[in-house]
Amino acid sequence: MSDNVTGLPKRGFTYHGGTPDSIGKTLGLEGHPMRFMDDFPASGGVRTKRSDSQVYAVLVRNVSGITLTPGRTVSWKAAFRGRRIDGFTTTTAQEVAGVVDDQLPTAGVANNDLFWLIVKGPVLIKTPLAAGAGSVFAEGDSLVALTAATSQATTAGRPAVLASAATTNTAAAIINRFARVMSAMTTAQTNTNMLVDLNISP
Repeated sequence: MSDNVTGLPKRGFTYHGGTPDSIGKTLGLEGHPMRFMDDFPASGGVRTKRSDSQVYAVLVRNVSGITLTPGRTVSWKAAFRGRRIDGFTTTTAQEVAGVVDDQLPTAGVANNDLFWLIVKGPVLIKTPLAAGAGSVFAEGDSLVALTAATSQATTAGRPAVLASAATTNTAAAIINRFARVMSAMTTAQTNTNMLVDLNISP
């Protein structure tokens, strides 16, 4: 697995470039695994290495009916686990399928387009929108999905800190923790890119 396989998009790009064609033509690409080197987004066509780590991804299809934006956590479509995405996570400690490729442009992923879902390694994720205790992240904190009203809400697909007190943790929270914080964030750093070490359980 490398990041230059013929016919597949590079990181930071979708397969159809925002104008999806017939699903049938690319059905066989769903679930294709890939390994990328950990680098910063290309600037002027040049990629800069961030670390010697590798980033693991899966080529998946957005069937949520909405645009998926980079750096936010998403969930699997029922009966299409490992292949299709149903939308942003919306429930506390919900299972996280992965993170939408953080190197995509802000336009994100159109419905029915294929994109790289990051499942392991360093990745930038978006912090919560509301300032307060829920937007403070210390290095090493374990993360779970944050509650939101709907998958269309701007608060969806964001992280919360796994409580340190054992009595407040549910089994779902322990099982579904998906990353550890690598760059601390303060209460004022809302809707900001935060570097985490992602590790989605198979």
